[in-house]
Amino acid sequence: MTVSIGINGLGRIGRSVTRIVAAGGHRGISIAAINDLASTEKMAYGLRRDSIRGSFPGTVTARTDHLVVNDHAIRVFHHPRPERIPWADASVDVVIEATGRFRAGTTARTHITHGGARKVVISASADDPDAFLVYGANHHMYDPAEHDVVSPGSCGVNALTVMAKVLLDRFGLGSVNTSVMLAVQGWQKAQDSVMSTSREDPRLGRAAGESIIPHNYVAGDLVRVALPEIGEMRYSYYCVPTPIGSLAELAGQTDRPVSVEEVNRAMAEAAAGPLRGILAYDPDPTVSIDVKNNPASCLFDPSGTQTTASGGVKVRGWFDNEWGFSNRLLDLVRVVGESSLVASRRVSWSIA
Repeated sequence: MTVSIGINGLGRIGRSVTRIVAAGGHRGISIAAINDLASTEKMAYGLRRDSIRGSFPGTVTARTDHLVVNDHAIRVFHHPRPERIPWADASVDVVIEATGRFRAGTTARTHITHGGARKVVISASADDPDAFLVYGANHHMYDPAEHDVVSPGSCGVNALTVMAKVLLDRFGLGSVNTSVMLAVQGWQKAQDSVMSTSREDPRLGRAAGESIIPHNYVAGDLVRVALPEIGEMRYSYYCVPTPIGSLAELAGQTDRPVSVEEVNRAMAEAAAGPLRGILAYDPDPTVSIDVKNNPASCLFDPSGTQTTASGGVKVRGWFDNEWGFSNRLLDLVRVVGESSLVASRRVSWSIA
């Protein structure tokens, strides 16, 4: 079965998803349509040239109402509101909502009720989706009869969750503290801006390359939505002036004292076994640029592991906040698309 997807928003995540699919990284998924306010010519240019990823490894051309990517024609729309996008006309099964603007479950649902898609995956920590599903942790909880709009949380949530899952499954885990250092985000500015900042915190409008900027609005506690057994947790996020490559650290209390060697062995075994492709393990000393283009949710760094005689543990992992997260989006799209053969609660659709 081929899952036909639509992408709303050809920004950093939308372009990463397109590159991954075009390279054959997720067979069984085909891009049928893309909606973006940019002209088709500018969309094609944005795919061909990328300051972080480099030139597109293939061909991208623009036609009047199509992008042609490696000889595959993708229908293009230019609608400002999700309820106006006629996904059904392009036979789209699952929409990836990647604008960053339509995070509310009610708004994202209009891709279904008005656009004719069957399911929606929001590429962000959403407001009131039908389910938060972190691939590799709780994606098996997906219910096609109940979950039409789902969210995988954020890139940082995914990185933290896979490390937390290994610790929880092997040693038990509680009293969790997490910290995430995010590489420069697409919405940040090169110069200070008091307009069009993310959320209401004026610090988020400060120049991206000049400061470490606290980001208090990232929903770090979504880790315990995916893994409720860990209980209450504390978290912090910071945007840092690096172009790509982010860092996640997690500390907590295990059920019994464990050694550094035990923890690192558990992570290596998970990376080679049940979490292969989701968790990666690199014994070399790593820095943020080393994770560029890594498709895993988290590249575990064993040099960062610390333990105490009382059962305290701290671990560290790197993640490419665009590339790894885009790969997990596509994993979740496959789960949602292939499991949604049963009839949706939606029985009709119409363009508003």
